[in-house]
Amino acid sequence: MTRQRLARVFWLGAAAILVVAALISLVAILGGGFSETDGRILATLGSLLYTGAAALAGLALAEREKARPLGLALLGLSAVTFVLLAAAIWGADGDTAWRIALSGALYLVAGLVATTGLLLTTRPALQRLALVAGALTVVAVSLTLVPIWQDDLGSTLGKVMGVAWILAALAYFLGPVLQRWSAVGEAESGPRVLASLDGVELVATRLPVEDVLVTKRPRSGEQLVLRRRT
Repeated sequence: MTRQRLARVFWLGAAAILVVAALISLVAILGGGFSETDGRILATLGSLLYTGAAALAGLALAEREKARPLGLALLGLSAVTFVLLAAAIWGADGDTAWRIALSGALYLVAGLVATTGLLLTTRPALQRLALVAGALTVVAVSLTLVPIWQDDLGSTLGKVMGVAWILAALAYFLGPVLQRWSAVGEAESGPRVLASLDGVELVATRLPVEDVLVTKRPRSGEQLVLRRRT
């Protein structure tokens, strides 16, 4: 089976899981009394939604050659986190299981921050900023886990933790904002030649044009190539 067919089977299976999860949720809510089992089912589906969203972001990032390791790492962390959350919801007793699951869920936030930051930006400087946001979130999560595991939050730790979360949020939101700001400047600068061959130019522009307009977008993983017909 080719890689493309495997990808199609995977996405079809993901769609089927979403449909089944939605049906189970509807049955649990509309089926009458809301039992403890129904609550666990909904909590499991919520965990699946959270970790599934992170997995999809990781897969989207893995399609980029330069960021493939980070995308695959986020995909693996998503799967592990879901297993930990499901174990805490359904079977494990005591605070330790919940603390481990919460630790995985919080570190998954750091992965999502870095991944979505990279997906929302294209300029190298802004992509480095996205990685900085992810690193700051890892620091903030690590500080947050200290009182969770030790049941003690000193005033100094609380201040450092707050600073880390604020800086992480600033770096995360600053990237897309600056990306949009730079896009406005590019729109004002006019058409941009991407490639040329025998007097024919491939041009990127945000302005109306009278030339031949390329209406089809490249599929995921494809590149635009200008070639001479033989």
